[in-house]
Amino acid sequence: MILYEYEGKEILKNAGINVPASQVITTTGQKVVIKPPLVLKAQVLSGKRAVAGGIIYVKNKKDLIKQISRLFRMKINGEVVEKILIEEKVEFSKQYYLSISYDTGYRSPIVTFSKVGGTGIEERKPKVTPVDILNPEETKILLPSLAQLFLDSDMLLLEINPLVTDRKGNLVALDAKIKLDDAAFARHPEWSFAQRSVAGHISTKNEIEAKKIDEGDYRGTAGSTYFDLPGDIAILASGGGASLAAMDALLSFGGYPANYTEYSGNPPKEKVERLTKIVLSKKGLRGLWVGGAIANFTNIYETLSGFLQALRKIKPKPRFPIVIRRGGPKDKEAFEMLQGVKDFDLHLFGEQISMTESAKIMADLAKKYAANS
Repeated sequence: MILYEYEGKEILKNAGINVPASQVITTTGQKVVIKPPLVLKAQVLSGKRAVAGGIIYVKNKKDLIKQISRLFRMKINGEVVEKILIEEKVEFSKQYYLSISYDTGYRSPIVTFSKVGGTGIEERKPKVTPVDILNPEETKILLPSLAQLFLDSDMLLLEINPLVTDRKGNLVALDAKIKLDDAAFARHPEWSFAQRSVAGHISTKNEIEAKKIDEGDYRGTAGSTYFDLPGDIAILASGGGASLAAMDALLSFGGYPANYTEYSGNPPKEKVERLTKIVLSKKGLRGLWVGGAIANFTNIYETLSGFLQALRKIKPKPRFPIVIRRGGPKDKEAFEMLQGVKDFDLHLFGEQISMTESAKIMADLAKKYAANS
């Protein structure tokens, strides 16, 4: 998990690392208690904020109000600015780049250090320079406490750019980019960060609940991969890369997914039932597509039994079309079971039609349902 700058600086501050006095605001009308001159920083997870205009220096209160309003209207690399970190402006004499990251090649953390930090460092030509650990200045800058913090906090990345020396000679972290190991959350009850996806947005309730299905239950997977989307066709997919290609097909026929999720590896019906309930909890659905490649060892009867159990428990009863395209072990028994179901608008297809063909059927049925609703 990548942290926002203000979250990363809270970790640094708690570890005794100097950071500027700051305040986080979430609305334009929120009172700012720090006096100018100030630095306003849009809180997004992507890089190159300064280039995109997401870091602004202000000298007075009038300019502060204007620039806060401007930042809250911005999108930076596709991310909507929902929080602004307001910091005192720190005057400094030197700035450095310092990072600790986990290197899979060495199977250990590595330190990257530069005597010239700041914006645009990634574009500069690299130069390898030995670090003299006996040099008091360099020993101080490398901060052994940061290395310990990296290990104790199960970090994958700890980057400070710039790390500066202020006019009093103190080292101050003016920025912080921290990535935590998601698998370490159980060891850190103090972590209260809102869950978020790789793409950066804060995870939705459905995304959080779906991921809980597999926790402690290793019988196949159901919901570990789950993303809410803005469409109106619910998705229960299987087949990895093939299901992603099927999503492209659905879009090409004018169908719009309400989510993306997978179940695979022969999960028990209870897990499929839980995932189905989450998928169908969204409002305004106009269809449900249960599809995937021909399974090798996933029990089609078992998984579709869980799916049917969920359908019968959902209130109000789904009236929209449901397209099922599945094949694999015990698919004959599964289809015989579903063919006897008359209280839902089921459209059943085996391997006689392709996933692309079923995508077109789903898109057409959803449009027809919408037109008649």
